[in-house]
Amino acid sequence: MINDFLSSLSISGQALKMLLRGPYGNKAWSHGEKNNKRKTLNHTSGYALKQATRTYIYILTLCLFTVLLISGCMPYTRGIMKHNLVRVAVVCGVDDVTISGTQRGKLYNDYRVNLKHTFPLFFGPHSGTVTVNGVQYRGNIEMRKTGGRIWVINVVNVEDYLKGVVPCEIGGLSEDLIEAAKAQAVAARTYAYAHINQYDHLGFDLYATIQDQVYKGISAERDVTNRAIQKTAGEIMTYRNQPIEAKYHSTCGGRTADFNDAWQGKAPPYLRSIRCTYCEKSPHYTWNSELPKTQFYQNLRNRLKIIGHAIPESERIKRIRLKINKRSKRVREMIVETENNHYTIPGYHIRKALAYIGNPAGLLKSNYITIRSKGATVIVEGRGFGHGVGMCQFGAIEQARQGKSYRDILRYYYRGARLKRIR
Repeated sequence: MINDFLSSLSISGQALKMLLRGPYGNKAWSHGEKNNKRKTLNHTSGYALKQATRTYIYILTLCLFTVLLISGCMPYTRGIMKHNLVRVAVVCGVDDVTISGTQRGKLYNDYRVNLKHTFPLFFGPHSGTVTVNGVQYRGNIEMRKTGGRIWVINVVNVEDYLKGVVPCEIGGLSEDLIEAAKAQAVAARTYAYAHINQYDHLGFDLYATIQDQVYKGISAERDVTNRAIQKTAGEIMTYRNQPIEAKYHSTCGGRTADFNDAWQGKAPPYLRSIRCTYCEKSPHYTWNSELPKTQFYQNLRNRLKIIGHAIPESERIKRIRLKINKRSKRVREMIVETENNHYTIPGYHIRKALAYIGNPAGLLKSNYITIRSKGATVIVEGRGFGHGVGMCQFGAIEQARQGKSYRDILRYYYRGARLKRIR
């Protein structure tokens, strides 16, 4: 097709030239010549005009095709552009740090850095590793002073970062469960790519905690998970050529959650509630907790105040009602009724509001719950552990045990997303 186009373009170009110069080149025409050659001119000019018009159509079509091609490819280029390095905040807001590494060719062992130093500071690895507060990391270390405190950032290759993440998130798995480890590797890699520059104003991309993904450096690495990372190198899940929000959790309790059961905002179509029959072996599949009614309501009042939903002390709490998402079975709203008012708590705040049940310092295990009273006791019965959105890790492990591949697992939990390898 291209050769045909070039050939026609060449002919049309000659015809266009003839039209512009006349049938006898640059030679001036006399009145007689015009009369004698009128028929020839009309015929030649008409042919040249047709060929010139065809040229312009070809050119305009080619330009339009090029624009559409570029615009169609740009989201992929922007969204999945390969970043070799990720910046992970491994120490946040401290007064001093102990480090072992190299700087300008000089080796430092257990060197103490405090607020009196001039920042930023950079340390490279010695024998492949750099140590911060006793924890070994691959890559390099950058120290910044932010908000009057020291922040330590590990600048590391994405694949090496995953070696310190995957076993922390899904555990040390045996060889027969490597497909679950592969699924976790792809999910964690996708999460990392989707959140590059997330905290760029602070100088890093990810926290090394549950705020993003738990990352513990070399000490966390395991042979099976390292192989899983290697075998899936560069693979991520995408939707419309963008890395997806690859959410995952411990146990869904029989059904995963909708995105808006846990977070505000527009829900991605690949994070919808689905039935999961694979996590029944999890110790968190079902659970319950009982508290005296007076203690339950006082704890609830205290927690609501902390999260910005304070109820006046003068108003006695009479009861609470739960509105349930019929598809996911999660709590969409909790309505706290007092003698004079009622207060609506959105579902994504439920785990914070009821955090004292089983985990006073953190979050309620799940918002897949029912609450009932029995005499002077409040009974909370629940299913699952975590926000419930995306991949169920105990479900992934069971699917691997049953012979499913990591591709099967990922497609099961992230429906509509596609598996791609970054080149």
